[in-house]
Amino acid sequence: METINKLIKLTKPYWPPVIAALVCGLLASAVMGGIAWLVKPALDVVFMEKKFQYLKFLPFGVIILFTIKGYLHFGQQYLMKSAGLALIRDTQNKLHEHILFMPVRYFDGESSGVLMSRVINDVSLINGVFSEVLRAAVIEVPKIIVLLGIAFYRKWDVTLASLALVPILGLVAKKLGRKVKQKSLEAQKNMSYLTHRLSESISGIRIIKVFNRERYRKEKFVEENKSVYRANLKAIKYKEINKLAIDCMTGLAIAFVLLYGGGQVVAGKITPGDFASILTAIYLVFSPVKVLGESYTTLQTVKAALERIDHVLLTELEETGKAQVGRFESELRFENVTFTYPAGERPAIKDVNLTIQKGEVLALVGPSGAGKTTVVNLIPRFYNPTSGTLWLDGKDIRDIHAQSLRELIGIVSQDVVLFNDTVRANIGFGREGADDASIMRAAELAYATEFIDQLPQGYDTLLGERGMNLSGGQRQRIAIARALLKNPPILILDEATSSLDSVSEALVQKALDGLMQNRTTIIIAHRLSTIAKADRIAVIQDGSVIDIGSHGQLMAANGTYSQLYNTFAMGLNT
Repeated sequence: METINKLIKLTKPYWPPVIAALVCGLLASAVMGGIAWLVKPALDVVFMEKKFQYLKFLPFGVIILFTIKGYLHFGQQYLMKSAGLALIRDTQNKLHEHILFMPVRYFDGESSGVLMSRVINDVSLINGVFSEVLRAAVIEVPKIIVLLGIAFYRKWDVTLASLALVPILGLVAKKLGRKVKQKSLEAQKNMSYLTHRLSESISGIRIIKVFNRERYRKEKFVEENKSVYRANLKAIKYKEINKLAIDCMTGLAIAFVLLYGGGQVVAGKITPGDFASILTAIYLVFSPVKVLGESYTTLQTVKAALERIDHVLLTELEETGKAQVGRFESELRFENVTFTYPAGERPAIKDVNLTIQKGEVLALVGPSGAGKTTVVNLIPRFYNPTSGTLWLDGKDIRDIHAQSLRELIGIVSQDVVLFNDTVRANIGFGREGADDASIMRAAELAYATEFIDQLPQGYDTLLGERGMNLSGGQRQRIAIARALLKNPPILILDEATSSLDSVSEALVQKALDGLMQNRTTIIIAHRLSTIAKADRIAVIQDGSVIDIGSHGQLMAANGTYSQLYNTFAMGLNT
């Protein structure tokens, strides 16, 4: 009942075309019943009573009935499948929207391939609700009732005896259905791993090639694809065994009608027309029985897909406050902030106390893994503190609406994310509804126009996945232009120049200098020039702020910062 209620709720928006399809299907069932019913008068009147003048009407009657049935079947299939496609479209839209508003921590523990498989593969499977399950329940069941009604009317004892094996068929279908669900879940799970493996191969193709690991990746894909194949093959096996059982039952039922019913004709208890009508009805009734059996195994596949889809849809959305903020006025303050990642055994940062004033440039330095990125990830509420409070102008950021908060923040990181779209769209991503003049001005301020103008279609050039047809410096300048277009009062620079060559770095640094003007900036950087320009520098080690001050103050203190600085300077001069 839980599954049925879930399916009713899922399919409710599509009932108008579905009801029309079901009406077509029911009428088609009535036509099939009419064909079985007319077998008796056709045989008895034309052949037994030798009224051969009616024979010429039989072909026309058959043509008309089958043509009507064909049109009704076409209408039923078209309407039902259009509803199924709409269900897939809307469910995929719903899943995608839900994914966009899930908390960042969810994506730390789930691969992109698994999510892609649920949105594409699992959702496609629920089309079976309309194409098979619902159609079978509403159309095939009445068809069975009509045909059995005719058969019972003609000769109830012959009909009843021919159906003696149906309960056994039901038990077999139930047992096989469980097997189909189990194997469908296994196949869908393996398919999600396979999708992830394919996504990794495409996104990591340069690394694969430079390490000559094509064969290794090929073998990994083949092995996981084999698992998908085996699980699907087993599910198909159980589905086909169910069909085989129905075919065997059909044969036994027809054999019984021939044997027992034929004896009734010989004994003169029924007419040949009665016998032919019963035989036709029993034969026709097992066709929808087979469809019902197939729909039951399909239902198990749909149930397995729904469980995996629900795993995403039942994931709680990102927590967000209600307070709206329109500007950044005074300070951003960490008060005893501790944060532990969901899968972490110890805090990534602990008891951080840090105040960032409006208009200040603050650099975060420290060894890798010290917690610098964790600190900046808390500012746009990618995560909430495990304990302590992060204040924005005296408001706990957990009370601020997340989108309102993020309107104040711009991020430029080492790992630039560009979309498979035009240059114009990627820069315009920074502000909804931005006009061409604003986009071009942002590109100019980011020193990006010199290479954009040389692209084949200029601002309309498609960048490809992650903008890999641009250099690292060019991607960074597109990202800076995007941030400039947004014009946020708070700016986060997460090692934005660390992977660039000296020429690219010089251009990107000029763009960053322009971007940082009149903004509150938090910088994670290893470059001496960037760090030295900061108003203050916070030294982070083992998740704690151990020192803070200007470059001169920290160098004079001769502590951890001076050691880091001198080590870096020594490496630079070597």
